[in-house]
Amino acid sequence: MASSFLFIILVISSCYALDNVRYRDCGSQVGKVKSLSINPCTSQPCILKRGTNVTVTINFSPSESIKKIQAVVFGVLEGVPIPFPLPNPNGCSNSGVKCPLEKSAMYKYHSIIPVKKIYPAVTLIVRWELKNSAGKKVVCLDIPASIE
Repeated sequence: MASSFLFIILVISSCYALDNVRYRDCGSQVGKVKSLSINPCTSQPCILKRGTNVTVTINFSPSESIKKIQAVVFGVLEGVPIPFPLPNPNGCSNSGVKCPLEKSAMYKYHSIIPVKKIYPAVTLIVRWELKNSAGKKVVCLDIPASIE
């Protein structure tokens, strides 16, 4: 009975998010990604359903002190990065990160993004960058995804 209950809990929890989503570092300059999670994401590449919201969480550590960060996101199609406007590009506001950032400290950045119904069904790479005020990439992740 207990093992059946545990199995059900594991199945239900796996329906919402994958921790440690597969990504490729695309040129982090002054920081290191520790982990990435996307909710909901139940398979890889992540399937982003139109008409829903997706929460992206990046655990990272800067390799230098940073006054502020800005999030920049692109959809990369056929190798061409297309800018994706974020509802809140300020990485220091409503993101779980309080600026300034201290060198070598751990931070947990999160952002909720809408996957609008008007987006085309397409397989792409989502490029997520957190940049410092000098434009250096604190972190840069390429995340395989599919919009459905």
